[in-house]
Amino acid sequence: MAIDSGVRRIVVGVDGSAESVAALRWACREASLRAAEVLAVLALESACHQVASYAVPAPRQAGGSWGAARDVLRRSVSEALDLFPGVSVRTEIAEGLAARVLLDLAAHADMLVLGRNSRGPDPYRAAGPVIRVCLRAARCPVVIIGAVDALAADPANHVPEAWQRDLEGSGAAR
Repeated sequence: MAIDSGVRRIVVGVDGSAESVAALRWACREASLRAAEVLAVLALESACHQVASYAVPAPRQAGGSWGAARDVLRRSVSEALDLFPGVSVRTEIAEGLAARVLLDLAAHADMLVLGRNSRGPDPYRAAGPVIRVCLRAARCPVVIIGAVDALAADPANHVPEAWQRDLEGSGAAR
């Protein structure tokens, strides 16, 4: 049984994509509003997860993928902290299937935040396998950040640009 430390925690999946950085920025803003800390997680899938269970995995270069992962995580966190410097962000690189790593680390979190890639022939397509597994199995609320440009104009604003136009036209107060 885990002991509750009283610290509010938001777990964010980071892979270096623009969408994951947008998710990290969103999580940092939420953390600043909730007096929470952010745990930025990058999952490395080992070679044994990329081949059939009966196959012998190919040897990996020692430290190569970990060094690249540290750089990706460092750049992503740096970009988010430029906008929200007062937020406490811890980082973790864990080896394993991404969904399993994220679910394990978010087991006692207040929220799990993931970025969804919206490029391709259908930007409104269903979420990928990691997001689907996390939505099904997470013990905490899961927030999916889709479009990168939703936060581009004003990172402190949660209202996407398309909605802003609709709100302005309706006379609604924000």
